[in-house]
Amino acid sequence: MIQAGSRPQPKGRRGVRWVARAMGFALLGIAAVAGATIGLEAREPLTGRVVRVMDGDTIAVRVDKRVITVRYIGVNTRDARMPGDSVTAGPTEAAEFNRALVLGQTVRLEMDAQEKDAQGRMLAYVYVGDLMVNAELVANGYAAVAISPPNVLHEEMLQHLQRQARLLKVGRWRDSPYVGREPGSRRAAATPPKQSASVGDPKTPPPGRTYGTVDRPGAEPHDAWTCPISHPVKGAVNPSNSGERLFYVPGGEAYAKTQPDRCYANAEEAREDGTRRAQR
Repeated sequence: MIQAGSRPQPKGRRGVRWVARAMGFALLGIAAVAGATIGLEAREPLTGRVVRVMDGDTIAVRVDKRVITVRYIGVNTRDARMPGDSVTAGPTEAAEFNRALVLGQTVRLEMDAQEKDAQGRMLAYVYVGDLMVNAELVANGYAAVAISPPNVLHEEMLQHLQRQARLLKVGRWRDSPYVGREPGSRRAAATPPKQSASVGDPKTPPPGRTYGTVDRPGAEPHDAWTCPISHPVKGAVNPSNSGERLFYVPGGEAYAKTQPDRCYANAEEAREDGTRRAQR
C-alpha cells in the first residue's frame, strides 16, 4: 500500500543505485588490498642503535622508543665445533667479535621474506654503514652459514664467503679436517723442538713473546689471517708503501682481506707501535 503524498521510486533508478553502491564497495576492497601490497613492497629498512649484544648472532636494537631483539639471518655462531676441529672460534669469540662491530653503533636492519622466528625475534641482515655484519662474521670464520627458507636473499654471497673462510683456514676452520693442510705441517707438528742450550744457560734465548711487553706493544697473530680476540686490531705493511705500516679495525672494508704481522688491543696501542690507521 502506498501512503498518501509519497511517490514510488522507478524500478530502473533503484537498480542503478544498488549497482553504484556495489561498485563502490568493490573499489574500496581493491584499494585496501593494493595499499597492503604496496606497503609490503615499499617496506623500508629500520634504523636503530644497538644497546646490547646477547651472543654472536643476536642483538638488542633501540628503534624509536622500542627495544627489539634481532636475530641475524643466514648465520649461526652457536654450533662452535666442527667434527675433528682442534681449534675453533667458539661462541665467546663470536660474541666478542660481534660486540666489537656493533655495540653502541647505529645499524640498518634489512628484512627478508620472513620477518620473525618462532621465538618472536626479528630476523634481519644487519648493517653498520655499508658493512653487513652477517657477512663479516662468516668471512672471518666466526659463523657458519645457516640458510632457512624463505629467507634466501643473500644466500649466494654468504656461501661464497664461507668457502673463502674455509680455504683461508680462519676462525672455526683452523686446522679443520675438511680443509687441506699445509704440506709437511703434520710432520712438523710431530717433531719436538730442539734445545739449543741447557736450562739456566745465559746464552739461552728468551721465550718467544706473544703479547705486548715493554719493548713492543701488541701481540703475535693467532695465525696467518686472524688476531687473538683480546687484540682484534690488525697491523700490516702498507701494500702501496713498504716503508709504512697500517692498522685495520674490525668492520673496516679491508679488515677481512688483511694478513696481520702484528695485533693490537686498540687503535692507541697500534699507534704506539708506529702504525697509522688505514683509510678503509
